Amino acid sequence: MQAEQDEASALLDGLDLDALLAALTRGRGYETALRDPPGRRGWSDVNPASMNFLQLDQRIDRLARLLSINKGQPGASVAILAPLGPEAIVSVLACLRAGLSPLMLPLHGNELELLRLIEASGAVMALGTSRIGPQRPLLMLRNLAMRAFSTRFVGGFGPEIPDGVAPLDMLMATASLHPLPAIVERPAIQIADATTMSGPITVSERDILGRALELSRLLKPMASSRIVTTLVGGDLAALASGPGMAMLAGIELLPLGLFNLGDLQACIEGGRHVHLVLPGEMEPALAHSRLAGHQALASVVFVKRAAGPAFPALDRPDLAIVDIEVRSAADISVARR
Repeated sequence: MQAEQDEASALLDGLDLDALLAALTRGRGYETALRDPPGRRGWSDVNPASMNFLQLDQRIDRLARLLSINKGQPGASVAILAPLGPEAIVSVLACLRAGLSPLMLPLHGNELELLRLIEASGAVMALGTSRIGPQRPLLMLRNLAMRAFSTRFVGGFGPEIPDGVAPLDMLMATASLHPLPAIVERPAIQIADATTMSGPITVSERDILGRALELSRLLKPMASSRIVTTLVGGDLAALASGPGMAMLAGIELLPLGLFNLGDLQACIEGGRHVHLVLPGEMEPALAHSRLAGHQALASVVFVKRAAGPAFPALDRPDLAIVDIEVRSAADISVARR
């Protein structure tokens, strides 16, 4: 066990998400990094699309340069209100590249809870998506920015940008002209507990990659496989099992920003081996569904936030099943059944 820990420590030394993306861009730049679920337009007004590693890096770079115009102090906080899909992943990585600390806000929080998190972090900027089903995150962020003394810039992704919010998709087109600041130290990522709304809690890129490495060793994803994740929040479990593992393994990530059974079925089709990430409470439903026997499934990761086991349990001896036990938003353990 100690030898494995020492080996993992050596692998992670000096490694961050930017360094991983740079290596993927050099070696596999035209392979798909992120893909939207087929039904995305229905809940966000954005047409489904995909990004390869080169496009992902370029989009991160343009947003990082745009954020640097606001000249926040190194390590200043940026609040993000978006499901853990392309916009949130680009925002988190752009913040880190610009020397800023991203704060992932829980989507289900009310205005008072989100305001407390924003004020506690001292967020100088806020980023969000225009629509998530019936929710309008940008309207909420604009209202919160008017009440939070520190927040001076609100930017939004999507086609419907309200007055007072900067349209990021348009502004990023010319952002490459702005210089990036020199980064002395990589800032931390901030998260909140989705159950208690406590926080912000800081986690490092090393924390995320360390858990992603544990998952990768248990699941052994191939370069041709994909990760399909139904987790929309941004705690350590979601970050490690989604973007963390995808970037560490260099494989396609398909995040469902809003859960839909038809979308999930479509995401599993297509001939690739699929590593499916689900909340633990969905295990009984999966065990009873036809998806449980789908031959494309290579593994299932259950993120267990509720106390006690879920019954009935998925029973497929040929399938790698991994449980992520969540003790808090920043404290998890990974184990294969």
